[in-house]
Amino acid sequence: MGARIVVSLEGAIVAEVELEKAVTVVGRHPACDIWIDHPAVSGRHMLFRQANHTVYIEDLASTNGTKVNGIATSHQVVHHLDLIEVGKHKLHFFDDTLLTGAVGDLEKTVHTDFERTMLASHLPSPAPAPEAARPVKEDLSRTMAIPRDPALRAGASHEAVRTREEAPAKEMLALRVVAGARAGDVIALDQANTMLGAAGTDTALVVKRGDGFFIARFGGGNAPRLNGRDLPPGAHAIAPRDVVDVGASRYEVIGLGR
Repeated sequence: MGARIVVSLEGAIVAEVELEKAVTVVGRHPACDIWIDHPAVSGRHMLFRQANHTVYIEDLASTNGTKVNGIATSHQVVHHLDLIEVGKHKLHFFDDTLLTGAVGDLEKTVHTDFERTMLASHLPSPAPAPEAARPVKEDLSRTMAIPRDPALRAGASHEAVRTREEAPAKEMLALRVVAGARAGDVIALDQANTMLGAAGTDTALVVKRGDGFFIARFGGGNAPRLNGRDLPPGAHAIAPRDVVDVGASRYEVIGLGR
């Protein structure tokens, strides 16, 4: 699978790393594949493990722990747009195959894997309002990817158990195009992933997960805007009457009922 990690600190992107190996270690030790030189990060803090087209994260008994979508975990399957927290740094997980047409049935791919995680019933919380800009004390340049011997060995991984089936969504959502080339159209959000924008331009992704709908920036030089504010990294909940701007197009979130 084509997976990548975007590392950020206090809203600033400091590194982007392709997960090309079976095991990728994150930590403060210079020998780690993704080196984060920060006191809140342990020497070998956590790792990403790829097996059978699935990516797992494993905490390596770190001092401050590892969180996925705000919930502490020691071992878990991760999915497209999940947010992993390591100390003060945030690692944004992207599965590029879900955006390039390489997966034929996105609905089946996302929901089958999602139900296999230990935290299938939890949804990421909406991001808090951005804080006032302040100087970043940490040296952002000291987060980087370092080539590493692929012979690294770690403990065996175990697939997380399946919990319960998710309840049907209470309300289906759609996007009404209010400005742009497709003004007047209504875009149903009935797929696991709905791309807004065209390849090579400013783009965003709307993800349907459980009872919720989330939007995340994907590509382009300008961030999408949600209710007039630039969208920060990560996935953010949307609801009826929200207004989304992507490139030259504007969308209004509407409810379709059940």
